Amino acid sequence: MKEKTKELIRMLSETFEGDPWYGDSVMRQLENVPYKVGYKSCIPDSHSVAQIVGHLISWKKFALAKLKKDKDCEIEIDSKKDWPPVTVNSQEAWEDLKKELVAIQSKIYEFLNNKPDDSYLEEKVEGKDYDFAYLIRGILQHDIYHIGQIGLISSQFKKSETDAGIFKA
Repeated sequence: MKEKTKELIRMLSETFEGDPWYGDSVMRQLENVPYKVGYKSCIPDSHSVAQIVGHLISWKKFALAKLKKDKDCEIEIDSKKDWPPVTVNSQEAWEDLKKELVAIQSKIYEFLNNKPDDSYLEEKVEGKDYDFAYLIRGILQHDIYHIGQIGLISSQFKKSETDAGIFKA
């Protein structure tokens, strides 16, 4: 049986594209951010929504690589791999970035769905002091953490951008 895996997939899905009890999911938040706001940051040298999306992609790629037992995959905090350069200068580039996020999330679902049972969840992640269940919960928590940041950044621009016609009132 793989009841634990099914529950982890359900929680990942709820947080990523569903209706979590605390508010919007990752994708619902991103649907409400126009590309003209996606590349802006509230404070100089802080991250934009687009950079946060790139960061989420990086960590989901890391998690998938670790799930596949890639011992060489690592991310150094505050490195270019952690926060890759992201350029969003058009609606098309913004949509492509969101599609990349959805694609890596889908690959995680696919990998987890193909596991025959829950036994792998207790295995240690190569080179880490934690198991695969902890890794998957970490991706879930990481999404939740950044949903808040995306919402905060969006809300900071909402009034001025609504007045400018970028957000619909």
